[in-house]
Amino acid sequence: MGEPLRSITIVGGGSAGWLAAAFLNRFGKAKDAKQGPEITLIESPNIPIIGVGEASLPGMVMLLHQLGISESEFFKQTDATFKVAAHFINWHHDEKGQPAEFLNILNAPPSIDGRQIADYFVSFDSARATASAGMSYVRTFSPVVEIVRGNLAPRRPGQPDFTGEVGYTYHFDATKLAAMLKDVATSRGVKHILDDVDNVNLDERGFVKSLSLRGRGEHPVDLVIDCTGFRGSILQQALGEPFESYADYLLNDRAAVVQIPHKDPRVIAPTTRATGFSAGWNFNIPLTTRVGTGYVFSSKFISDDKAIEELLAYYGDQAKGCEPRIIPIKTGRVRKAWVKNCVALGLSSGFIEPLEATAIFMSDVGVRWLYHFMPTRDFEPELAAGYNRQISRLYEEVRNFVQLHYHLNNRQDSAYWKAAREDVKLSDRFRENLEIWRNTTPQDIDLDSTVLFGAPVYSLVLLAKGFYKDARLATASSLSRSAYERYRNEVHDARPNQLKGLIGQAEFLKNGGKAVGGLLGGGRGVDLPSLGPTSTQIRLPAQPQSRGPAKRR
Repeated sequence: MGEPLRSITIVGGGSAGWLAAAFLNRFGKAKDAKQGPEITLIESPNIPIIGVGEASLPGMVMLLHQLGISESEFFKQTDATFKVAAHFINWHHDEKGQPAEFLNILNAPPSIDGRQIADYFVSFDSARATASAGMSYVRTFSPVVEIVRGNLAPRRPGQPDFTGEVGYTYHFDATKLAAMLKDVATSRGVKHILDDVDNVNLDERGFVKSLSLRGRGEHPVDLVIDCTGFRGSILQQALGEPFESYADYLLNDRAAVVQIPHKDPRVIAPTTRATGFSAGWNFNIPLTTRVGTGYVFSSKFISDDKAIEELLAYYGDQAKGCEPRIIPIKTGRVRKAWVKNCVALGLSSGFIEPLEATAIFMSDVGVRWLYHFMPTRDFEPELAAGYNRQISRLYEEVRNFVQLHYHLNNRQDSAYWKAAREDVKLSDRFRENLEIWRNTTPQDIDLDSTVLFGAPVYSLVLLAKGFYKDARLATASSLSRSAYERYRNEVHDARPNQLKGLIGQAEFLKNGGKAVGGLLGGGRGVDLPSLGPTSTQIRLPAQPQSRGPAKRR
C-alpha cells in the first residue's frame, strides 16, 4: 500500500469547492493534524460565482448536520427558506387544455401489507383518472399539499433544528452558502489562497505535478480537485478529458436569470416552483430577502431577447426595472470524472439542468464517494475506476428521471413541448421501463441506479402525468380494497394533528429561534441520536455514507 496523501488541492471556490473543502476537512483529515493531508483551496479573485438562488435536495439537511452547522444560523447567513416540494405547473394539460399541477415531494410513501400505496391508488382510487391525480396521490400519505396551500413552514415554532412534520430541504443564496462554507472550512484549518492559476504543469506520466500561480509561483500537487465550473480548466483543458454532451437527450441550452423582489414578503412558498413556458420552463426560488427566478429554454425554439421578454411579461410589475442575464448551459458530463490525480466536482464534472435541483447534490455525493475511494500517493487505478463507474451511473440516473418530465408532457400548444415529447433521444432502458410500467408500478429492480430517484418518485410522476389513467394492474386482484379504505380513514383522522401548530413560513423565519453557540453548533460535527418518528422522516447519520446522501424517494 502506498503512502498517504500529503495534500489535497481544490481549485475553484463557489459552493462545490467550499463544500468539498469543508467535508474533506471534517472527515478526511487524520486525527493527528500534523499527519495531514493538508487541504488547500485556490480561488481566483477575478472569476465570479454562478448563481441567483439555489434549491437543494434532502442530502443538504444531512450535510449541515454532519458538518456541525447550526441550522437556524444557516437560515440567517444564506437567506434560506424551507422547501418541502417541487411544484410543477403547466407541464401537462387537462382534457380542456388547461394547465395542470402536481407536487414532487420529499417523503417516501408507506406500504399496505407489503405493497406500495401506488398499487392501491391505481387499482381503487377514481382520482387516478383526473388531472389532479398527482395531488390526490400525495394526499393519501402526506400533509404536504396542505402545507403548500397554506405556505406553511414544516416545523412548529420552538422545535429544535433538523426536525419537522414532513421531509424538507432548503432554498438559499448560492453565493452566501459558499461564503458560509468558506468560513467553516477556514476556521477549521483549510488553507485559502486567493490567486489565479496560469498554468497546469504535468509530469512524465501525465499527472498534475504543480500549478503555476500568478502571484505565489509554483504550487505542488498530490491530489487536485477541479471545481472550476463549466471551463473544466484542469480535467478537460489540461488533461484533455472529453465531454459527453446530453444535447440529444435534453433540449435546453440557455437560461435567462434574474433576482426580483417578493410580490408579498408576508408570504413565502415552501416550494421550488417550475412553470412551463412556451420554449422551456420558469424556476421560482423564494428566499427570505428576494426571489431567484429564471427561464430555462432551448435556443432552437426561442431567441434570448424573446425569452427575456416572456420572462419579464410573466412577472409584470414584480420584475419592473430588473435586467435578466443570459447563462449558457452545457448539459452532459465528462467521460471520466477522475483521471490520473485529478477529480472533477460540480460543474467541472457535468450538469444536467436545474429542473430537479441536483447541482449541490452532485457535488455532495461526489465528494462523499471520493472520501470512500480515497487513494494513496500511488493513485490505485481500481479506485478511480470504481468512482468513475458510480458517477457515470448517477448522471444517467438523473438524466433519465429529468427526461421523464418532458417525455410524458401532453401539451399541444407549442413546438418545443412536442419536440421534448417526440424528438429527443431516450435510452433503451428508459423506453423498456415505460413499456414495463404500463402493466405494473415501478420498482427499484427496474432501475439501474437509485442513488437519488427511486421507484416511489417515478410512481408519483407517472400518476401525475396521467400514465395510469386507464390502467388495470395485473396484480390488482391480490389487493384488498377494504385495507386501502381503512388506511385512507386513518390518514384522514391523523391529518389535523399533523398540521396543528404549523404557521406561515414567512412568520416562522422572521421569528426563528437563535442558534446555540453561533454558526458552529457542535465544533467539528455533532452526533445526534436518530430522531423519533413523530418528529421527522429525515434520517441524519453522524458519519458520511459512501452511497451518498438520502435519496429522493
